[in-house]
Amino acid sequence: MRILHGGVAPSLMSNTPPTYVDLPPVMRLLNLCTLSAVCVFMVSCISSSFAQELAVSGYVTDGSTGEVLIGTNVYEVDLQVGTTTNNYGFFSLTLPTATAVIRFSYQGYETKTMSFERSAEEFLQIELVPIVLLLDSLEVVASYDDRLEEQVQMSRFGVSMADVQTLPSLLGEPDILKTLQLMPGVSSGAEGSSGLYVRGGTPDQTLILMDGATVYNAGHLFGFMSTFNTEAINNATLLKGGFPARYGGRLASVLDITMREGNRKSFAGKATVGLLASQVTAEGPIQKGKSSYILSARRTYLDLLNRAVVRIRGSDYIQGYFFHDINVKANFDLSQRDRIFVSTYAGEDQGYEILESQDGYQFEIGWRNITSTLRWSRVINSRMFANTTLLYSQYHAQVLDQTGYPDYPIDEVIISETGEREYIQREGDGGTTVRSSQYSSGIRDVGIKADIEYQAHSSHSVRFGSMVTRHVFIPSTQKHREWNEKLGIDTFSSRTLRNVAYEWSAYLEDELSITDYVKGNVGAHMSGYHVDGVFYFSAQPRISTSLRLPGAWALKTSFAQMQQYIQQLSNSSAGLPTDLWLPSTSRIRPQKAWQVAVGIARTIESQSLDVSIETYYKDMDNLIEYKEGSNFVGSSTDWESTVTSGRGWAYGAELFIHRKRGSVTGWVGYTLSWSKRRTAELNGGKVYPHRYDRRHDLSLALIYDFGRTKVSATWVYSTGRPVTLHSSQYRDRGGVLVDVYAQRNNYRIPAYHRLDMSVHFPSRRKSKSELSFSLYNAYNRQNAFYLLTRDTINLHPQTGYYNERRTFRKVTWFPILPSISYRFQF
Repeated sequence: MRILHGGVAPSLMSNTPPTYVDLPPVMRLLNLCTLSAVCVFMVSCISSSFAQELAVSGYVTDGSTGEVLIGTNVYEVDLQVGTTTNNYGFFSLTLPTATAVIRFSYQGYETKTMSFERSAEEFLQIELVPIVLLLDSLEVVASYDDRLEEQVQMSRFGVSMADVQTLPSLLGEPDILKTLQLMPGVSSGAEGSSGLYVRGGTPDQTLILMDGATVYNAGHLFGFMSTFNTEAINNATLLKGGFPARYGGRLASVLDITMREGNRKSFAGKATVGLLASQVTAEGPIQKGKSSYILSARRTYLDLLNRAVVRIRGSDYIQGYFFHDINVKANFDLSQRDRIFVSTYAGEDQGYEILESQDGYQFEIGWRNITSTLRWSRVINSRMFANTTLLYSQYHAQVLDQTGYPDYPIDEVIISETGEREYIQREGDGGTTVRSSQYSSGIRDVGIKADIEYQAHSSHSVRFGSMVTRHVFIPSTQKHREWNEKLGIDTFSSRTLRNVAYEWSAYLEDELSITDYVKGNVGAHMSGYHVDGVFYFSAQPRISTSLRLPGAWALKTSFAQMQQYIQQLSNSSAGLPTDLWLPSTSRIRPQKAWQVAVGIARTIESQSLDVSIETYYKDMDNLIEYKEGSNFVGSSTDWESTVTSGRGWAYGAELFIHRKRGSVTGWVGYTLSWSKRRTAELNGGKVYPHRYDRRHDLSLALIYDFGRTKVSATWVYSTGRPVTLHSSQYRDRGGVLVDVYAQRNNYRIPAYHRLDMSVHFPSRRKSKSELSFSLYNAYNRQNAFYLLTRDTINLHPQTGYYNERRTFRKVTWFPILPSISYRFQF
């Protein structure tokens, strides 16, 4: 193995060979053992220091289904200290007292208060009962630990699945990613796209985790819908900055999604029928109270209806598109302290165009995602919780183009005196020659991860762990075949590019309360990456602080350094199979960035409002782009020669006002931001705005609950995104009109705004069902999806010269779109 000095590779296209240092395997093993020993020593010291304290731990679950409740507030009333349950419903609270009164609260559930003393049982199974009363007859008060001013973490959003399903959506399909696009600091690349562009970043710079496994393509329908079925999701959290040390591998953000575990007490089912797709969810106990499962499947059916119409008409031409996905999860209690979880997600998109005739053709485009996790959770003692997870993730995309044409064998060729050829063919059919070209790309991961949470003290919560992943990159597989059965012709050629890389990481973080007014989260994330005999190393410090100010406000700061070893190469705003996942190599350095953020936040209990204002600055380096006129897809050259790298900057301010409780809920989000790039080989080496730089971004989301009927609306406004248009024209010597581009992204399309509305009517019968109507783009705003050029030539009647003029016309893809869906339980 070889390590590059300073953890970086040589210049992108440098001819100077890199300098390497040999690192013996024994030394690498010694380093890892030393790091592990330090972590164990720290935990042991902290453990012995607070051995005489009261420690209470356990799981918090839904009393009606047995599912864990993520983010439940666990709060000691007298000391006014607390914690929350983790992604697995587990909590651990260590208190410097012999007795304690602890309150368990979760929005939508009755609060439970319990008393403990040192002789009491430490490991608990807490069940909270769902509230069945109407909201207007119940006063809901935020717990102490639920207030923003008491939380260290900033730049964080928790997404309610109830809100996702209630807010209006494109064609009535609830979409968690589109809900996140309504948050400040988050925008979409183009209308309808489900990609997340967070604080000047690109979608590949967002780490998307499904039960801990990486999701590489989160879009259905060319990116216009997300792959996530909200019926299968328990919890989702988006981090835009101030990343805790446990997260790594991306520059912009982290979206951590946890699937539901299923009803442990009784069988239940839900189904939804919509215009675009339908879904069904079934869940229930495997062994009542000890294990459960959930299965949720979704599919479009427009392609089936189209095929039926085509068959009735007797046409040979078939065109269609479909997607389907499935989520499956099961969990088992091996003992009171040991649990096993198995979860899988699989989704596929397929578009096709077929002409069924002797000389017909077939065109297919599609991609698929698969993630799987096998996790063992163990409560080691009342203070320590451990997770060991096996991870698998795969993304594969391909394009098939197949054409057939009749072939008549040549009997004789006659060449005339002028050199012209005359072909004389034999009588009879020479069969059909079929030419097939297939292009595919993808990535496959296999990894193992270990995480430990340790509640050292009421003021110290320690986490540490490590992870090893094997990446297999296939940037390109190109296959070509030509065959004719009658002529006995069958030729085949294939070319595959493949890279194997190993990535490891280790982290240590401590969330601590220094005083009643000062809190912090301090840690470090270390990572290494081995590919093509080169080893990159990165040590990334992370720190977040919270200082209580007069007036119940909190001043929050954060600093985080990140490094990213894989990247997506794309020249489109939609998710296409031609978007490539590529590794860092000896020629392509890893992306890296640092981000600093400062903000104030508080919870105003009298108004049930969360208010936060944040400013941020982010510096990015080694960002890759295609060179001018380059495109790797279909090329015979290596992909590294088609790209160049540069730097980027993003900075801005964000305002977020969120009302979580009451008959009217929702939020207002506003972002003022700048995002810039500079690449030596693009735009003459000058700074230019990033293609998704938007100066102003405003979003409004409201949900009004009438008791049974719910009405919701969203309104968004954003500055038009930059595009590159010519600044002048001239004619060359051949009379051809040539466009001159003075600067990259020198023009902005018109501003974007849109209103969406929806209304939900629940059934008044005993069987629970709901009829929903939604309206996308309610006032039919003609937003520009892209600009179409038009050249006009007019003859001047006096001079006799032709006048040429180029104009641009905006093309709209999404006019006003009504939809209807029906949801019911069984």
